[in-house]
Amino acid sequence: MIFERQEYQQECIEHIMALLENFDFKEPSTSNLKECFMEFYNNHPCPIKTLSDKFNVDILMETGTGKTFTYLNLIFELHRKYKQNKFIIFVPRKAILESIKQNIELTKDYFYNEFKKHLKSYFYSDSKSQSSIINHYIKNTDELSVLILTNSAIDKDKNILNQSSEHQPSGLFKLNQPSELKPKSIFENIIALKPISIIDEPHLLKGEAFHQYFSKIQNLYFRFGATFPDKTHSLSNLVYCLDSIQAFNQYLVKKVSVHTLFEDNLEPKLIKIEAKNKKALFSYHLDNIGYIKEVSCKEDLGQALNYPSYNGVEILNFKGQKAFLSNGSFLEIHKQSYTLNQSQISNLLSTSLDLHFEKERRLFSQGIKALSLYFIPNISDFRGEEAWIKKEFERLYKQKREQILKENLNEDYRNYLLRDFDSERQLRVCEGYFSGDKGSNDEKEAQGVKLILEAKEKLLSFDTPLRFIFSVWALQEGWDNPNIFTLTKLASSSSETSRHQQIGRGLRLCVNKEGKRITQKFLGYKEEEFYQINKLDVILNGAEAGFVEALQKEILQSSFSFNGKTLSHENLESLGLNARQVSKMLNLLEDFKALEFDEENNNYKIIAPINEALKNHQEFKDLLKEKFNEVLNSFSPTTNRHEQVSNANIKKDRIKIRPNKAKEFKELWQNINHKALLTYKDIDTQGLIEAIKARFDSLELPKSKISMQSQTQTEAAQFTLTQEQGLKEYDFSSEHFTKTITANLIEFANKHKFPLNFILKIYNVCDKQNFKNNPESALKHLQEFIQEELHKSMISSVNYQFIKTEASNEDLLFDSKGEPKEWIESYKLGHFIDKEASVLENYLYEKAVYDSTLEKAVITQDPSKINTTTIKVFAKLPKLSIPTPYKNYEPDFAYLLENEQGKKMFFICETKGYEKESDMRTQEAFKIQYAKKFFEALQEHLKDKVRIVYSSRLSKQTLIDVLNKILPEEI
Repeated sequence: MIFERQEYQQECIEHIMALLENFDFKEPSTSNLKECFMEFYNNHPCPIKTLSDKFNVDILMETGTGKTFTYLNLIFELHRKYKQNKFIIFVPRKAILESIKQNIELTKDYFYNEFKKHLKSYFYSDSKSQSSIINHYIKNTDELSVLILTNSAIDKDKNILNQSSEHQPSGLFKLNQPSELKPKSIFENIIALKPISIIDEPHLLKGEAFHQYFSKIQNLYFRFGATFPDKTHSLSNLVYCLDSIQAFNQYLVKKVSVHTLFEDNLEPKLIKIEAKNKKALFSYHLDNIGYIKEVSCKEDLGQALNYPSYNGVEILNFKGQKAFLSNGSFLEIHKQSYTLNQSQISNLLSTSLDLHFEKERRLFSQGIKALSLYFIPNISDFRGEEAWIKKEFERLYKQKREQILKENLNEDYRNYLLRDFDSERQLRVCEGYFSGDKGSNDEKEAQGVKLILEAKEKLLSFDTPLRFIFSVWALQEGWDNPNIFTLTKLASSSSETSRHQQIGRGLRLCVNKEGKRITQKFLGYKEEEFYQINKLDVILNGAEAGFVEALQKEILQSSFSFNGKTLSHENLESLGLNARQVSKMLNLLEDFKALEFDEENNNYKIIAPINEALKNHQEFKDLLKEKFNEVLNSFSPTTNRHEQVSNANIKKDRIKIRPNKAKEFKELWQNINHKALLTYKDIDTQGLIEAIKARFDSLELPKSKISMQSQTQTEAAQFTLTQEQGLKEYDFSSEHFTKTITANLIEFANKHKFPLNFILKIYNVCDKQNFKNNPESALKHLQEFIQEELHKSMISSVNYQFIKTEASNEDLLFDSKGEPKEWIESYKLGHFIDKEASVLENYLYEKAVYDSTLEKAVITQDPSKINTTTIKVFAKLPKLSIPTPYKNYEPDFAYLLENEQGKKMFFICETKGYEKESDMRTQEAFKIQYAKKFFEALQEHLKDKVRIVYSSRLSKQTLIDVLNKILPEEI
């Protein structure tokens, strides 16, 4: 498997290194750690700044983003920078321990090439493993080593690690200890090493018995998790946050599509009673779509629930768990059960196989092996003589496989399917892992378990026929596989297993047969292709009502980021707003038509860009005061238009393409939809350095002081105490600040992919007085100057080379025969849709889909003729990607213009909701300049075949303003 440091993983490590710059590793104290956090929060934005009185450092990372790789990397970095040798990783389950063991082995060569060191690992599983812990991990104090333990290894007095050495086997434990002292236990000798701990999945390691022993270590410990426990061990001392919504918006995990199989004519189920409010909650389904509906007393049940048998029937009152109806009957709260009959299980298996084969055939040609995961009710359903689920799966698999083999298949894929049986004609495509399987006497079972748990690379190989994995929730946190594409629930999960944890087994981005992860960057930032590959299909029965809604709610509750779909009181409270500000802000957003209240789901649905509503109305600035900019930034729109969790039973909004307009638009689309390679001529490096130095040395920054604050959250009262510590002067010329500046420049270089030697060379030639006066401001200015001057140099040397036969992305508008497609899915055009708005007659689509109010105005209000020039057709562009040094760029609109002489011109326009160009973010302005270079190069590539012009349009500019500016002679 190929390992690469991901940018977000590196950012996490850099945050931790910056935090610990002033930490005393020799004499660790919680007060010292708290001071480090206060300094860290002064320079790093963080959604939670709650400080604890413990040694914890918390890292929130979404499942599937590589927590294990990140904390193994952290171990090496702490050794390299701070000379730390001894580490412990605590895990809640043996499956996670096995996963870590596998990861250490898989990454061994990668980390050795990076750090020229091997990490020695020790695992405690039983009494036999204590010898190596004592004689190597404890005695070899200079060895870089990690001890991996489950919580059960230390959470009782009787545990071997907690027994004193006098109880150990003779000769095993011979550490030098004064004879007058009580012999130390193995764990006490481990504590004496002052190891740094890592807690994996902290929400499962919250037991008081474990923490009673763990707290004796009294040194730094890092908690890595996607979920954190409530109350005593809740999230605090947060150093890095990559929550579920952020991970999805940054294309770091798969999207999830939930398929629910319903049975016909099911009676609505009463699932909750709110007697005080005289309301009841029901679940029902209609046209294969599940709904949850709130019904009030005296309301017609049949009309509310679309169930004719209840027409004219009302709820009279409630008593206990019952709702009494006007027809003399009563309904009792339905106790949700996910116990399925054989027919239901067979249907789920059949659907999952259909989805699996559809993906497998498609992904096979791309060198990606597809795996499917099943959660079943009992071990006996897969093992033994009466293993009905296994037998039914094999029956259905053979049946569907035979049908596929009759089709016209790729020869390599056909051969792949022909290897499904062993020499005894036994199917070898499925295997299970269940608790207690370790040490199985059955050789075939034992090999299957080892393959699932330990041999990840072998499991991902096309040479291994196994691709269907069955378990009874044994494969929970700690086990996942990047190539799980289908997850099927044939059984209920334990009460401790959340829906987010369930789907977490398949969230990781997949890898191909070379072990290369299929990231958005790997695919050239092609969003549609990325999600065609990286999609997890979850299949379940309708008996589990509200799975999609509950999963979405869990993701929202565990995230601090804005999801762009809904807005709640909790979202705004997490931004630090008080109750009055939250209430008033929601009302204002509703008044300004950015929100509408969703009665059914009891939340606010976002129907227009919130950040535009905020910046365009003074009322928000008056309400939010000093918090305005922070709140505004938190609602920045994401470029990711896909749904993180979607209901596969509901058809996506589709927008009709006008066929007559599409035919006119075809020539324009085919000419601009070209694949291009970004190239550079020679860059004048020395001239660049001198330009940056001149700008920086001309600064005269005043000396500054730093104001420190201490914040502590009280558990009982649930509020934050803030204590001002006054202004404090620092010696900014000290060695500490020189190291801090260097660390920041390294972080800057890594983040923007700049050569580190080049960045440090610039720093070395710059006047240091500004750094002594105000290091924070000096760093900020230097980084701005580097970006701006580097951009000036690159924009003059950049060029585009076009590949004649290749389009830039999948053709979303025309089919393989060049005929216009009938529909396009709305999310491919924008985040928002106004089905009531009247679009212009020359617009390509029949409905208004947009990302900003300016875009909506363009679609509904622009003129179709300017002087003697007619706009024949125009369209919002569906993902036309232009490569730039700042990732890919996607312009908004394309126009086909024609004058009275019949001369055509193509106009590409970028709409920006700013009043003036200087308001644009730096990288946005840079991308526009690169787009100009792209279209100039494209014009040269096409010669005199057509004329192509590109420009940007600000919020106060009309279309005629823009065209008059760039084409004064022709308009």
